[in-house]
Amino acid sequence: MEKNYILTNEEYEIFQIFSIKMTPSTKKDYLSKVLLFKDFTKIESLLDATKEECREFINYIEEEFAKSTCEKIFSYLHSFYAYMKREKYIEINPFTFVKKPIVTREKGKRDVLSIQEINQLIDALDQLSARDRLIMVFLVTTGCLLNELVKVKWKDLIVDEENSFYVRLGQGKKERVVKLHPYCFKLIESYRYFSGLSEMIIPSDEYIFTTQKSQSITDRNVRIIVRKAFDMAKLSQYSAKDLRHSYAAISLMLGADKEDIKKQLGWSDKYYAIRYKHVLNFVDSESIDFMLGKDNLKINKK
Repeated sequence: MEKNYILTNEEYEIFQIFSIKMTPSTKKDYLSKVLLFKDFTKIESLLDATKEECREFINYIEEEFAKSTCEKIFSYLHSFYAYMKREKYIEINPFTFVKKPIVTREKGKRDVLSIQEINQLIDALDQLSARDRLIMVFLVTTGCLLNELVKVKWKDLIVDEENSFYVRLGQGKKERVVKLHPYCFKLIESYRYFSGLSEMIIPSDEYIFTTQKSQSITDRNVRIIVRKAFDMAKLSQYSAKDLRHSYAAISLMLGADKEDIKKQLGWSDKYYAIRYKHVLNFVDSESIDFMLGKDNLKINKK
């Protein structure tokens, strides 16, 4: 791991010892949060951070990031400062005076789009490129995770004898095959046309979603696309993860079985569905087959 210029030699050495037992990916994740904190506060040394500076930083990230991310950032920094206190680099852990961001596992209205808002989003997608429009419809109609979407390859698309289309998502225990909405497959064909690809889809190890400079797209690229789409639809209060929550909540309201949703979304336990009990009374009343029969979903008329 390369040393970042905004850490002093002493800070970097302390972090190296603190993170010695971490995996490379965890170590990188921790370091990014430490760097974010120092960059925001502009303090000369991490050892001199005050509770006021820590509180201002947590207030800042609560405005910029999802609650689950805020909770993780707080936990990382609290842990790092607790280590420095334990090793007597500092006398007090300033994060003990800051309220921890709490994430509720139950989903509320602010986490889920209604069918009317889904329609509002679909109406706005015509302003996007063929690739970005496909990405949005793919997320809306599969409920997949961003890190699953970016890894989908052409060989993961499947068609059966009845011309129903499917896609293979996830890896390992979470690998699953889910049905694609017809409009989603229609957009795949359109995307291939505008990308200069042949009409016939040949199974290959090439990623479906790419950039002009790369053979694959990143989670960050997708978040930017989702943010742009939400802004155009005047639904800026939502984020990418809310599309997955919306898929789960609306499918459950329309009558999908918890076990079917578990398989569709790759949940480890069907009882994850209980997180949506507080939103089921506001969304209009398999997953995708339940949505396909809904006349008031505009995507079914595309």
